[in-house]
Amino acid sequence: MKKDYFTTGEFAAICGVSKQTLFYYDQQGIFCPDHVGENGYRYYSYTQIETFTVISMLRDLGVHIKEIRRHMDNRSPQSLISLMESRKAEIDKKIKALQWSAKYIDKRIQTTREGIAAYAGIISVQEFPDRHMIVSEYHGPDDTAAVTTAIGTHLEHCSRLNLYSACPIGSMIPVSSITESGHSYSKFYTVVEKAIAPEEAVMEPAGSYLVIYDDHGYENIGLNCLKILKYAADHGYALGDDFFEDVILDDLSTEGYYNYLVRLSIRMIQLR
Repeated sequence: MKKDYFTTGEFAAICGVSKQTLFYYDQQGIFCPDHVGENGYRYYSYTQIETFTVISMLRDLGVHIKEIRRHMDNRSPQSLISLMESRKAEIDKKIKALQWSAKYIDKRIQTTREGIAAYAGIISVQEFPDRHMIVSEYHGPDDTAAVTTAIGTHLEHCSRLNLYSACPIGSMIPVSSITESGHSYSKFYTVVEKAIAPEEAVMEPAGSYLVIYDDHGYENIGLNCLKILKYAADHGYALGDDFFEDVILDDLSTEGYYNYLVRLSIRMIQLR
């Protein structure tokens, strides 16, 4: 046999697969040797390397052998274009999903590190960037069932907009609703990237915010709101109209609802 052919072992080594894979593809009729010698040995040509590379790629993308065989049995330029275009669409979809997953992971790492560094119960001033939010109004009671239903409705709204955020859902508490006996929620929001924010998105401007963290879940929300309001009054700070309630550490990093780390923040307007 002339040396411009490769044995099964040589071709397998070049393509980075096992000989068994080549035998299997031959049996399935999707990739056969260029020549079979009188001794029954299979021989492959260098011109088959590109074909095998494409078949391997299709298999890695989850294309079933039967679909590949249908193409190989009825191969044509148009058939190849159709096959490649369908796979390209799937690849683009997977890339988009992976990019979102990467952003989600980055945001989770950032938020978790924030939680690790936080000092519970201490009021501080933090600088926040512009935040673009999808906001849902809420006028129901402050009980778990009603709030859960409203959050579900908010998620459905974001889904209809084809928006998926790496940030957990936050809540807004009007300063006007805060009393010694309780508080009320007025809105739920999801922070989204500026690049994908729809027209209905609301922008919370960058600026200085008074912030307090609490590691007892939602137990002390009202108390911490009052604590910040007193702090602002004592220091002569004018504040925005709403508190922002964000979960920083949840079930993925703490055990139990009552151990969540929750951040309360409110925009500082100016010094009085």
